[in-house]
Amino acid sequence: MALARKWKIRRASDDDDLAILALHKALNRPSREDSRTSEYFVASTAESVIGCAAVRKNGDVGYLYGLAVDKAWRRRGIGHALTQERLDWLRKETTNSAYVLAMFWNVRFFKKHGFELADRSLVRELAHLHADFSQGWSARSALLRCKLQ
Repeated sequence: MALARKWKIRRASDDDDLAILALHKALNRPSREDSRTSEYFVASTAESVIGCAAVRKNGDVGYLYGLAVDKAWRRRGIGHALTQERLDWLRKETTNSAYVLAMFWNVRFFKKHGFELADRSLVRELAHLHADFSQGWSARSALLRCKLQ
């Protein structure tokens, strides 16, 4: 008999704002002044938020950002579920492609979801999507693209 999953994915509410910020801070994620709680999905148990990930759409292009999973809850498929949820949402919104900035150790994770390395020269063109594209840390990130349609 399969064990029941003890967490669920849902759209974030304003009440999740502090939990999202605390999770990012605990995991030393870059601060994002251009983030909106309404763009987040969260993985939660009955007690707390254990993961989060955001998605932004502009025209026919999407950007995935802010993926974070509490260390105690890793290796349980939460990051994959959050990523799939965001991609499914973008497909429903008839988005043609999605981009993500990832550190080299996360490239394989995103490739499992259909992302491929993209030409870094596109970063300038994508700056309208999110302030992440002009942040210093993003210069050390790989740019990946996933075709959705």
